[in-house]
Amino acid sequence: MASSDPIKDDLTVESTPVLSQTSINSTDKNACSDVQHNNEEMEPTIRPPDCAFGWIPTLAVMVNYMFIFGASNSYGVFSTYYLNQKFVGTSASTLSWIGSLITTFMLGCSFLTGALADKKGYRLTAYIGTVLCTAAYILASFAKEVWQLILTQGILFGLGASFLFAPSVSIPPQWFSKHRGLASGVAVAGSSLGGLWFTAATQAMIDNIGAEWALRILGILTFVVTGVMNLFYFRRVPAKPRKNILELQAAKRLTFWLVSLESFAMYTGYWALTFYIGTTARQLGGTFQDGSNLLLVLNAGSVVGRILAGLIADKFGSINTLLLSLLLTVVIEMPLWIKAKSLAPLYVLCALYGMVSPTFISLNPVIVSNHFDTDVLASVMGMTNLFSGIGGLVGNQVQGVIYDKYDKHEQFTNTIVFSAMFVLFAGLVIACLRFHIIRKGTDRRFFQKV
Repeated sequence: MASSDPIKDDLTVESTPVLSQTSINSTDKNACSDVQHNNEEMEPTIRPPDCAFGWIPTLAVMVNYMFIFGASNSYGVFSTYYLNQKFVGTSASTLSWIGSLITTFMLGCSFLTGALADKKGYRLTAYIGTVLCTAAYILASFAKEVWQLILTQGILFGLGASFLFAPSVSIPPQWFSKHRGLASGVAVAGSSLGGLWFTAATQAMIDNIGAEWALRILGILTFVVTGVMNLFYFRRVPAKPRKNILELQAAKRLTFWLVSLESFAMYTGYWALTFYIGTTARQLGGTFQDGSNLLLVLNAGSVVGRILAGLIADKFGSINTLLLSLLLTVVIEMPLWIKAKSLAPLYVLCALYGMVSPTFISLNPVIVSNHFDTDVLASVMGMTNLFSGIGGLVGNQVQGVIYDKYDKHEQFTNTIVFSAMFVLFAGLVIACLRFHIIRKGTDRRFFQKV
């Protein structure tokens, strides 16, 4: 049986209860095919990892990620529209509050919604998110002032997304062990797929029926699709009874703090390209459609990159893969964006940046699941994502100020440097995490799967 201690040793990589091979073989077929008909909190079965049934909740998460992250990944379309048409003369730093608050509340509130998911159930938590996200879109469609969009499209949607995100992030890692990286990558690829069609659909709707109806239609789609997908939010391991809302034992581990610091740094620097690539295209003589196309390329690259990152992580280690991707992100972002004099380099930038940079979104849950028990994953991921939310808020606001004050709406050099330096810092933190894991183990070789 699993240890009663919810926090694993740093070298423990399997978060499932120990079952005999005979027991697994005899129960695997029935357990994997047994659809959970009763309430998830009453489910007594601990299904074996890596069974085929695990792909059902994983694919449901992938679809929901389209709507959770699709809003933030495609916000560049709304940002370009607000900055250049609806609110001309409003500073970029003011308008950036809308997009940054989506990310801030989605991630920052998940330390509470994650605990709620572990305590009250995944589906109940997810359905609260569905209702709040739908309401946010509908209310935003009637907004006439920036502050109204901040409250609705920003804060309310971000809060609703947090209720959807908290259970979603913990489902794929708990259903898989051998293919944990792949499962997480497939699920998170949904965010990029959402960015693809969200971006194209949003741009088309704004051009043809206006931003107001675009928001209403997105709200209706969110309500219908996520409402259906929430039905398939099954947990593999039942939650343990708990007294505390937060999993405070996690804060006693250096691994937790290093992952949290890396998350803060990445979300501080990551969103610059998503929010400002459309405006960069406009500065180089492109159209609004060019900006939308660049976001499409960015999200298409992310679909490929996140799945490949999962496959590579299963073979070479999640920490090794993440460290390499963060360093490559800096190498790709700075020269291609700063030196761009036409649209062609921007397309190359978006394709490469999309493939390499967002791997942390799929690999951070894998790293956490390798070192913390399955039944508290939503809580622990929520606590690390609190730092992600703070990073998203700080980063997006500072980037808006830098663009207004130092780049003076004429270039993005200072904004790019700020973004790249935080990504580089995140890489250094992961290097420290790698050193910590190796130092705590019996195998001290530098080149090993970590």
